[in-house]
Amino acid sequence: MNLNRRRFITITAGCVLGARHAIASDTMGARWQGIALGAHADLRLVGLPSQEAETLLAAARAEIERLELQFSLYRSDSALARLNATGILEQPGPDMLELCSLVSTIHQASSGLFDPSIQPLWMAYANAQGAPDPKALEIARAATGWSRVEVSMDRIRLAPGAALTFNGIAQGFITDRVTSLLKARGLRTGLVSVGEIAAVGSSPSGKGWAIGLADHEDGLADAKIYLEDKAVATSSPSGTVFGTGPEGHILNPATGLTAAENWRRVSVIHRSAAIADGLSTAGILQSAAQLRAMAVRFPEAEVRAVDRNGNTLAV
Repeated sequence: MNLNRRRFITITAGCVLGARHAIASDTMGARWQGIALGAHADLRLVGLPSQEAETLLAAARAEIERLELQFSLYRSDSALARLNATGILEQPGPDMLELCSLVSTIHQASSGLFDPSIQPLWMAYANAQGAPDPKALEIARAATGWSRVEVSMDRIRLAPGAALTFNGIAQGFITDRVTSLLKARGLRTGLVSVGEIAAVGSSPSGKGWAIGLADHEDGLADAKIYLEDKAVATSSPSGTVFGTGPEGHILNPATGLTAAENWRRVSVIHRSAAIADGLSTAGILQSAAQLRAMAVRFPEAEVRAVDRNGNTLAV
C-alpha cells in the first residue's frame, strides 16, 4: 500500500495527544480503545479509507501487544514481570537486549541519573502514598543500581531485592517500533504516538508537524515546535504524583528523593523517540549545566527545558 503525502495518519495511545503534545486530527478511519502499558489506550487512524485503516490499526495493535509482553510492569506474563519476580530472565529477546543497551548508554551519559533499577524506590513511595519512612527508603536504595544488573545474550540477572521499570523509555521505544512498522507498510507522512510522538515526513501544508508542549496531559500547550522525521518526549516532575501529592513520580537514584524543583518540564527532540524519552526523564533530575553536558553526548538532540519561573533553556 502506498500512502500519498496528502493523507494524514495519527495513532494515539492514552491521553498523550490531548495536552502535553497537542495536535489537530482529521476524519477518523478506524479506532480501537483498550489497555496498553497499564493505562487506557485510544488508537486511531484518520485520513484513510476504513479498510486500509483497519489493516494498519491491526498491525499497530499487534506490535504494541508484542512489545507489552516484553516491557509491561502491569502484566504478570511479561518478560519484565518474570525478571522482577525471579531475578533472572533466560534468553532475553533482541528487543529486550536493545532496550537494555539504550538504557546503558543514557545511564552513562546522565551520570547515572537515568536508572531503571529505581523500581524498589518507586514501590516504597507508592506503598506509602508518597511519604515512605527513612528505613523503607534505605532498604529500597540498597537494592538499586543499574551497574549491578548483569546483561548478556544468555540472560539478565538482578541483585537480590532489585527490580526494574522501563516506564521512562519503553513508550518511546514502542513508538519507534510502531513507526518503523507503519513506514514499512507505506506510511510517508503523519504522526505516530504510543506514549511519545514521532513525526514522519512533513505535514499536509508542506512544513513540519506542529506539536504543542505543556506540563500536564490535561493542561493547555504554552509552546509549539515543528517536527519532521523526528520525535519529541516531555517529562514533568508533577505529571504524576504519589497519592494526593505533592511528591512527583520521577525519582533520583542517587538520593532516593523525588526530583528537585529545577524544571517544570523537559522536552527532548531526537530522531529516536526512545532516546528522547530517556533523556527527558533524566533531564528533570539535572541542573542546567548537567543538562547541557548530557545533550552534547547526543549531537542530534534538541532540548527545551522550562524552569519554575517560566524561563526556557534551549540546547
